[in-house]
Amino acid sequence: MDMMCRIEAVPMESMRAGMRWDWVSFPEYLDSLERQGLGLNIASLVPYSPLRSYVMGVKESRERSKATDAEMAEIKRLFREGMVAGAFGFSADKSLEDRPGDGSYLPTQVAADEEFYALAEILREFGVGHIGWTRGIPDRMGANRDREFLIRLMDLSGRPLQWGLVMQLENHPEMHREQLAWLSEMHRRGYPMYAQSMAVDVSQKFTMEDYNLFDTNPHWLEATLGGVEQRLQKLGDPARRAGLKQDMDRTRRGTPEAWDAVRVLEVTQERNYRYEGRSIGEIARQEGRHPVDVFLDLCVDEGLKCRFAWRDLHVASGEIIAHPCTHVSLGDGGAHTRYQTSSAWPTHFLSHWIRDRGLMSIEDAHYKIAALPAWIAGFRDRGILREGMAADIIVYELDRLAMDEPHYESDFPGGARRLIQKAKGFRYTIVNGTVTFEEDRCTGALPGKLLRSYDMIA
Repeated sequence: MDMMCRIEAVPMESMRAGMRWDWVSFPEYLDSLERQGLGLNIASLVPYSPLRSYVMGVKESRERSKATDAEMAEIKRLFREGMVAGAFGFSADKSLEDRPGDGSYLPTQVAADEEFYALAEILREFGVGHIGWTRGIPDRMGANRDREFLIRLMDLSGRPLQWGLVMQLENHPEMHREQLAWLSEMHRRGYPMYAQSMAVDVSQKFTMEDYNLFDTNPHWLEATLGGVEQRLQKLGDPARRAGLKQDMDRTRRGTPEAWDAVRVLEVTQERNYRYEGRSIGEIARQEGRHPVDVFLDLCVDEGLKCRFAWRDLHVASGEIIAHPCTHVSLGDGGAHTRYQTSSAWPTHFLSHWIRDRGLMSIEDAHYKIAALPAWIAGFRDRGILREGMAADIIVYELDRLAMDEPHYESDFPGGARRLIQKAKGFRYTIVNGTVTFEEDRCTGALPGKLLRSYDMIA
């Protein structure tokens, strides 16, 4: 929960109030899902960070790169147990943007390559599923240090591998083209490698009370650890400002122009009303100050309660979306809902990229968002409309597809607030032949099933 709270911005109180802790092992977790009643069909990868932590201990798993022979034997036993129970492979995170609440490392970030090779060899035994790999933006991608490693994982497992994320970035303008060229090369060589892409521009509304997406920057990571009072003290410390500015300069975010995308949305103090609606870059130019000083001085003066809007933090690219080796999927689902709604991507993909921009045919669009990810995951009975397949169907009117403006609702377990964005134009959502949504009305039906990988083996 500590990892999910900082990395994915899922409220701790919601996890405590909303999750059922009636399981310990992975097979027990799957059984718990199956018992609860599901509105969706659910499948699961074995997540390596909690598995490694369970075997080695929380602290040891985040500090020690190599498991002992006995620990590795237990890790392999538990992963094989998970596959026997119906897992669809394993997942791991190497992105340095993702840190647990104490600012240290995830177990997967320190684990030696040999541990992942052992999991890949076990995955080959089952002949089903895939590997889900988070590489980061752009800490590992730019240096290409892991390319031969990922090829080795596919050699050993014999399974597809999908990684995130290909994204067009202003401060790395050619990186996405290098990544797309590599994906094409992998397919020419016969490797089933795919990458996630984004279909929707990501904008955010946030305060520095809990914001964590500066975590790839070491000085910002250190300054934003701890509770609100600790953050407030560190972000207001003049001695730390040089390091915080250095981080922004390194990532090409140290100029007023780079901060024109960050707008002051709402303040709490009357003396700061003059800043509302203006960008940090504009204020910095007018006052002759560094944008980091403008931003942090306002944060501190507002007790970190000043709300900002970051426009087009990440911008989707038709060049990336249309590439045959990418699948349009990254939306963060229920994560980061305190400050963004990138999970609106399916509606935006169909309305903006397909209907309005004509990026590809509607048939190719359906392949991109249904058949292709189903094949990568290892599903053999869904993803296309065909007799005998699972009747999981979305019925929509392309001309009517649209999205409401994002707004907050306090409907998370425990009453926590989240940002949501509702869609228009969807007539029916059908799961296993049963209507779960009619227009925007939930029917209350729970026809979803737990999918187990052994059912997908021919």
